[in-house]
Order: sequence, then C-alpha cells, then structure tokens
Amino acid sequence: MKKITPNPPCPSASDFFASLVFSDPSKLDAISKPMLDVKPATQEGDQHSLFVLAPNIDTETLLVHTRENLASLNALSDDLIAGLGGQQRSKALAIQQVVMLSELLVNRALEQVTPPHSMPAHAA
Repeated sequence: MKKITPNPPCPSASDFFASLVFSDPSKLDAISKPMLDVKPATQEGDQHSLFVLAPNIDTETLLVHTRENLASLNALSDDLIAGLGGQQRSKALAIQQVVMLSELLVNRALEQVTPPHSMPAHAA
C-alpha cells in the first residue's frame, strides 16, 4: 500500500508562522527589521518600495485605516486561537492582547484628532 502523506508531513503556512512566532522571537525580529528600515519613497518613485502612501493623506484617514487593520488582525487572531491549546494558545492570546491595546491607543488618538461629535460616518 502506498503512503500518501509525506514523511514528515509538509507544514502549512500557518504552521510556519506559528513556529516562527512561538519558537524563536528573534527570527521574527530578523524578518521585520528590514521592513522598519525602509526609507520613504521619493516623488520620482523609489525602485525599492513595493507600497507607497500618498504624501497628502491626513492623520484622521491614516488612523481610521490603522484601526480597521487592527480590527481585522484581531478577528484573524480569534480564528487562530480557536485551534490552539496549551502554551501556544497563551502566547497567541498575549499577541491578541497587544493588538487590542494598540487598537485602543489608535482609537484614543483618533478621538483627539477628531472629537466624536464631528467624526465622519465612515469612521464610526
């Protein structure tokens, strides 16, 4: 009888991410550090930047989009946590807590930029 599953089984993308985050946080730092060192793109266009933000985006719009990204990350982490157990679950819950605290910070900054009574409908 032929064995269908490779030995060892091929890891999925989520297994790779979980092993990266939970086994050795320094690996995650090594991957994310180059992203943090990226210089802003020039007006003429930078050949090294894949994504560029328009220079005239106001602070409120940036905060609203950041809040939406954090809410999405929170939902994704909920799904991830549901399938974990033990120590991995505890670490994933800690990551989710940092996301939630970041969301609270962005919400407070957004309130300071635009008071709640004058907030546009798309931001609510």
